[in-house]
Amino acid sequence: MKNKFIIWMCIISITAVACNFNQQKPQVVNLGDEENYIIIADTLVSDVVILNPDNDEWTEYCLRRLDKKTLVNEIFKSVYTEELIPYEFFNNNPLSIEDIKTLESDPEFSRDNIAKVQFEEAWYFDPTNQKMIKKVHSIMLAYEIYDSFGEIRGYKPAFKVYMK
Repeated sequence: MKNKFIIWMCIISITAVACNFNQQKPQVVNLGDEENYIIIADTLVSDVVILNPDNDEWTEYCLRRLDKKTLVNEIFKSVYTEELIPYEFFNNNPLSIEDIKTLESDPEFSRDNIAKVQFEEAWYFDPTNQKMIKKVHSIMLAYEIYDSFGEIRGYKPAFKVYMK
């Protein structure tokens, strides 16, 4: 019964989004030296798994060119040098450097266990030159948490940063 409810909720949600009768003309934005772009999405949230928990062949292929260590370390470096301000994911309150140090000293946390990032981004398309650009508004880092048997229980947000 629960599965049917979830399926119906998904169908209703998809239908509601697909039936957007108030579509507006595309907004045009100039992105510097580039030609004019059409805004495809001004804010879109997307999750990306960046750690292959099951040694899945497809996930491994998708991550083959990702330098996860650099991504994670650069975000932490920018937080520690106060170039980026970390925020608590659920209530968007700013976190202090001490909060980040406390996070890093938590035995449940490890930079190596950061397995998911969530991007808030805008998408722009240049129909003349067939180019697309994504501008990231924010990045949230999430790490794996484990049950008592060492199995992945889920992901826990570490913090979120807003890009300049």
